[in-house]
Amino acid sequence: MNYNINEQMLGFDRVLSWEGQVPALVKEGEHYFLQLRAPEAKKVTFTMNEEEFPCSREENGIWRMKYTVHAGIQYVQLKIDGVEVVTPLLPITYGYSRPYNYVALEIEAEDFYCIKDVPHGSVRREYFFSKVTGEWESCVVYTPYCYEKEKEREFPVLYLQHGHGENEVGWTASGKVNFILDNLIAEKKAVPMVVVMSNGMVQTLDGNGKRIVDFRLFEKQLLMDIIPYAEEKFRIGRTKKMRAMAGLSMGSLQTSITGFDHPGYFSSLGIFSGFVSDMIQGSPLDMVQREVSKNEHMKILDDADMFNSIFDVYFRAMGDQDPFWEHFDHDDQILKEKGINQIRRVYPGAHDWNVWRMCICDFAQLIFK
Repeated sequence: MNYNINEQMLGFDRVLSWEGQVPALVKEGEHYFLQLRAPEAKKVTFTMNEEEFPCSREENGIWRMKYTVHAGIQYVQLKIDGVEVVTPLLPITYGYSRPYNYVALEIEAEDFYCIKDVPHGSVRREYFFSKVTGEWESCVVYTPYCYEKEKEREFPVLYLQHGHGENEVGWTASGKVNFILDNLIAEKKAVPMVVVMSNGMVQTLDGNGKRIVDFRLFEKQLLMDIIPYAEEKFRIGRTKKMRAMAGLSMGSLQTSITGFDHPGYFSSLGIFSGFVSDMIQGSPLDMVQREVSKNEHMKILDDADMFNSIFDVYFRAMGDQDPFWEHFDHDDQILKEKGINQIRRVYPGAHDWNVWRMCICDFAQLIFK
């Protein structure tokens, strides 16, 4: 197994099982099994894609289940006697609005996101004070390998967003965007760029003092806080030509809203597993009590000639098994009727990181050229 596909935030090396415990993932013949030694437990399950799978108890107190996902990255939730548990024996990322386990298996003939013997960039965590929230916030920034060497060079910058329930570490912890860009830059398929990844699940207080998420605040925070901070701290472009924005799922909607509302900021937009119409505002996903969106940001689509002239790349992509396909198809029809030019990709897969890795790999090769 390629070692780095299990690399995680808390440790590059995998966690070894301790005395009395067993490895969480084992291969026997052609099959993988998830397992845990919990002799006092009455019931052990793993949840994947919101479906719960029971484990069978063996005489030695080991609970096991056959892992039926054949390849790629998959979120998994261990549950012991009805209590959700994060196990240190599987890699940990951030999903479903909390630390979350995942399993990563190699995909045959697919290594574009793996660590290779090429020059590597840096990933750093930054901190800034937000005028929007009145609190300290954090972002993760990737700089290409040549950033440290070419001291006089100004680099283009991609503002890259995660999806609902994730945060600023998603694109590096799960998406491996740093390795993807390292490889593309080494192969001269992508222009060296800085990538700024911020938390789009912007937290604030409601009228009762309860902490909630307002995803619509991100547009304001990006323009007022994040971009000014990044442009002061890093040698990055301060013009439309030198900026791009992209995001997955909720982040794709934030990209649509921000990019459409402020077309003078970004030269290219990437909509991954994405939404043009606002299907979050006023839905059960929206923690703010408000009406369904009137999609004011979509007025820009009424002038196709202008829209087609102001974005160098307008990229939309989806997995062919994505449960949100109807929204993608709905937006397809709108864009077609309006005469909007786009680069449209459909990948094998669902609403997950296996698709989003392919999205960023293709999008990164198109921008800043």
